Amino acid sequence: MGQRVFVALLLCIAVVLTTVAVSSSSLFRQYEVEDRVEYAHGINSLVAEEIDPSKVDEYLQKGHAAPGYDEVLSRLYRLRDAFPNVEFLYVYRIEPDGCHVVFDLDTDEVPAGKPGDVVEFDRSFSAHLGDLLAGKAVEPVISDDKFGHLLTVYDPVYDKNGDCVCYVAVDFLMGEIDAYVQQVLLSVAAVSAVFIIGFMVVGYFITERRIVRPMNRVEDQAYHDGLTGVKNKTAYEERAKQLDEAIGNGNAVFAIFMLDVNFLKRVNDEHGHERGDDYLLACCGLMCKVFGQEHVYRYGGDEFVVVLKGNELVDAHDMLYDFRKAVRLQAVDKDLKPWERVSVATGMAVYDSAIDASTQDVLKRADEKMYMNKKAMKAVRED
Repeated sequence: MGQRVFVALLLCIAVVLTTVAVSSSSLFRQYEVEDRVEYAHGINSLVAEEIDPSKVDEYLQKGHAAPGYDEVLSRLYRLRDAFPNVEFLYVYRIEPDGCHVVFDLDTDEVPAGKPGDVVEFDRSFSAHLGDLLAGKAVEPVISDDKFGHLLTVYDPVYDKNGDCVCYVAVDFLMGEIDAYVQQVLLSVAAVSAVFIIGFMVVGYFITERRIVRPMNRVEDQAYHDGLTGVKNKTAYEERAKQLDEAIGNGNAVFAIFMLDVNFLKRVNDEHGHERGDDYLLACCGLMCKVFGQEHVYRYGGDEFVVVLKGNELVDAHDMLYDFRKAVRLQAVDKDLKPWERVSVATGMAVYDSAIDASTQDVLKRADEKMYMNKKAMKAVRED
């Protein structure tokens, strides 16, 4: 009887593992593709920061003879080399006659196109051609052509007038993604077996040792943060109510930046909490210098929010570029103390009545962009 029960149990486990393996393979592949897409957007944002939109025409016409062209190309190579999973990285201007090469990077198998060369459209992009010619964002494309089975992610680069001057693109090999999925699939059965066997133990452990979320600190009812001197979360929530009223009245024009301080814990651990406070003050000071102290809110321990509205939005993108540039310069300045070399991940979202029902929706989109920027910063970090 015991043997029959044991065999029946093994059969049940086998059925469960097979079902889990089949369903997991499809879901995990989809997840991996989505993760690569998010990863690609982060890389593209870094590449776009290296390109001056006002010089794209000159780059196309003069190529390597254009002032600064080779310096930008060199930085793009360094960026590409920092991301080993990237197969191709290039910058195109999309015209009716094809893709005009602005920047292209050599690989071992495929030589780079020359500035101004025209690459014919791949049939995989035919459905997106209208949006590409219009300078709009397009969905990622999975293609299988002479360059291989690729996942391609395009991101437009806009000038100050909001016109698309070119597209930044990265390609990943789908074969690498599929190989990784297959590798994971082989371990799913073993992991699932451990999960089933340990389910009761884990359940008991969770019941006995509940995961208690850290309690939110009691907010000071004053509107300014005691350490940094900028407005606090209470002040931001009051501002959010005003913005929500403006949304309801149909006259809302604003943008939200989410800024997340990196490495605060490391500074605290290695140099003490006093230096950690100095580090926060340095980060906040740079925010106030670029965005203006009246626009900065300390939203959490290492999170800050900046709100711009009305005519202030004219300089919003320039402010974001200036802040990221200042962070990069200060982070590599060896003359500064560790707690003076700031590192801040940033994301910006502009209120769009077509997709945002509240200020919280805008904040959420800014937070998502900040997270992509944080992943990209971690990917190129040398320490």
